[in-house]
Amino acid sequence: MIATALVALLVLQAPAAQPPKSSPTATLISLYETSPDTETREAIIRFLGERGDEAATAKIIGIAKGDADTELREAAIRQLAEGGGEARTTMLLQMFEQEKDADVKEALLRHLVERGAPTITDRLIAIAKSDPSEDLRETALRHLAETPGEARTTLLIEIFDGSTSVDTKETIIRHLGERGDAKSAAKLLAIAKGDADSDLREAAIRQIAR
Repeated sequence: MIATALVALLVLQAPAAQPPKSSPTATLISLYETSPDTETREAIIRFLGERGDEAATAKIIGIAKGDADTELREAAIRQLAEGGGEARTTMLLQMFEQEKDADVKEALLRHLVERGAPTITDRLIAIAKSDPSEDLRETALRHLAETPGEARTTLLIEIFDGSTSVDTKETIIRHLGERGDAKSAAKLLAIAKGDADSDLREAAIRQIAR
């Protein structure tokens, strides 16, 4: 709160202290580049998002793509995700495809799901099946499991049957237990009775017992 109030005060005072051609956006960008404090920088990102002009948006995109601080990158992504329109969704999809950091990819994925990005279900399935990041696979499975219905249960079972990762299978077992439909119950019983992995059998029994 203190950082937010301080940034707002500085921006309000900026026109009197800067040359006539300066702008609040330029002042904010200068403050961001010179401030060593993460909280202050997050506040600046938020104010840049509220301004929404071309220079502010360009700066936020630059932070989202390449800032050394993951927390600030996620704050910038959050601001970008608040903007509407197909072009913004396309940009976030492109950033997701190019991103290497698993934490940043998780943030992008969450916002893309919230926006209802086209083909997002196909992307979630691909991630759940084969992404090298366990955390990202779990995130994708969580989003897939949020949709009710037998068709989605069938999909989770198909991913379970095709996976070689015990971690992925344990995550799916947990989601099947939470779904509570007849098909999930039948799959859990089959795992409990006959899966070759004792840990998975135990996980299925735990869900049945609940």
